[in-house]
Amino acid sequence: MEHAISRSSIHHHVTENGEHLVSKDRQMRDIGHWLKQGWMDMANAPLASLFYGLIMTLAVMLVYGAYQAEPIMIFKTATFFVMLSPFLATGLYAISQQMQQGKKPDLWQSMTVWRHNTANFVLYALSLGVIVLVSVNFLPMITAVAQSDNLMIVETGEGIMGFISSQAGWAFMAYFALLVLIAAAFAFAISVVTIPLMLKDPKVSAISAMILSYQVVMENKAVMTAWAITIGAMVILGLVTVGLLMVVIMPLLGYASWHAFNDLIEFEDQAE
Repeated sequence: MEHAISRSSIHHHVTENGEHLVSKDRQMRDIGHWLKQGWMDMANAPLASLFYGLIMTLAVMLVYGAYQAEPIMIFKTATFFVMLSPFLATGLYAISQQMQQGKKPDLWQSMTVWRHNTANFVLYALSLGVIVLVSVNFLPMITAVAQSDNLMIVETGEGIMGFISSQAGWAFMAYFALLVLIAAAFAFAISVVTIPLMLKDPKVSAISAMILSYQVVMENKAVMTAWAITIGAMVILGLVTVGLLMVVIMPLLGYASWHAFNDLIEFEDQAE
């Protein structure tokens, strides 16, 4: 159910196609509402939720297994997951959209929904990819600042724990966290409404959607900051549990993000 809002808390936007969109200011309590709706979507689409959750869990486990003796590669891959998570959640947005339309969740359709607007989905994914590449290219400098000639683990049998228990490891993680925070903040700002908007209206381009997303975040700085922290904390929790909790966290955040979009954006006919 939509929350009541005053006229003073709405903002008007026009896309390049002349479509009129209305964005709305939200409150901190809305975050709990989005998560609650996401949880309800999980209950209503258990198989699809389990499918996407298990894929993410398996991916994280494979990364840990493949790079157990190469901690830097684990951090690089973690950056990849964090930055591209909005794009990776496309299928979950589609599942929520199907249920919102009164349809039965269709897993196959959710996996191929991007085909109806391929060019813009690819452009958006490439934009996130550029952010990832720029971030990763700073890693050699972080390694140097951490004052370690080699941040690989000396005792390979200790795995990642040997790395994070070392002084160089702690220094690296501190600088790395700062880098990821800056990059992730920008990626979040251009992603909040981008894919849900392109799913709901294929006529909206990726560039226009990303600009609108940034504007919406700026209009709701406090709430969006809290929402970003909530997402980041849950993703980190999923990663530090070697992906085990991702089976729940991934679908929950995907569905909740769809409901956040619906609370933030309305089309002109809906607003009327």
